[in-house]
Amino acid sequence: MTEAPFQRHFADRLALQQVDRDIFTGWCHSGAPLRAYGGQIAAQSLMAAGHTVDASDRHVHSLHGYFLRTGRPKDSITYPLDRPRDGGSFSTRIVSAVQNGETIFMMTASFALDDTGPEHQFSKPDLPSPDTVADFPIPQPAYLVGVTDPGDLDYPDSQIIGLRIVEPDRPIELSHGRYERMAWVRIEEELPEDSLVQSCALTYLSDLTMVSTALAPHPRAGQDHELMLASIDHAMWFHAPTRADRWLLFAQDTPVARGGHGLARGLFFDADGTLVASVVQESLMRTRRS
Repeated sequence: MTEAPFQRHFADRLALQQVDRDIFTGWCHSGAPLRAYGGQIAAQSLMAAGHTVDASDRHVHSLHGYFLRTGRPKDSITYPLDRPRDGGSFSTRIVSAVQNGETIFMMTASFALDDTGPEHQFSKPDLPSPDTVADFPIPQPAYLVGVTDPGDLDYPDSQIIGLRIVEPDRPIELSHGRYERMAWVRIEEELPEDSLVQSCALTYLSDLTMVSTALAPHPRAGQDHELMLASIDHAMWFHAPTRADRWLLFAQDTPVARGGHGLARGLFFDADGTLVASVVQESLMRTRRS
């Protein structure tokens, strides 16, 4: 097996090699022990789809993905895709992520013209600026127990990913059954202005805290390692151009957890208050079976 490339810069984490008209390959790092980071697989899937769409004509406006199997970190992933539609206003792509002959992730991505129409949005929450919020460690300390060199794990890391959670240690607050988590996020390196790169970077960031948001009303269950935790499906809508290498407010809540699943929702606001993207994710939160 070819040795995995060292992904020192964020651009390396989106890089793909085109091996045929509609087939690409890439590499993924860890997101949890012995598990590939789902946000990177989703970002690379979107990058593969975007490479087959005329960027001067239309931009990504939504994606819907399903995590089917655990991916192996530091191993290549093949991304074959289909082109079911190229219409006057929309282009649709279906992408699979394949390792060792098995599909580990599937995505449908839609690209659209930027048309005019009615406009409205939620207001950006009034929160402390990112300059007043402390960095949140990536990876989290719990992942590093017994690890001599964190670099060996090839996790997302704080040198590349900026994450600042507002009041991360405050008691869990339930108001009308709603839990909220607010975080500032960004890529810490300058990225090209290319809208596909920025959208893929935002997709990468969107998977950082959604599982922990769905679990947040149940802190003891997470601390005691009683649960199996994983992303099941992930959907995003892109509402306006953005820069993922600038601070974005990621406002999240979790409406429900039931049947071994937990649902989390999130809104990305830029510094000017524009709602640039929305995300919904369902997570596996199942009590471990004996």
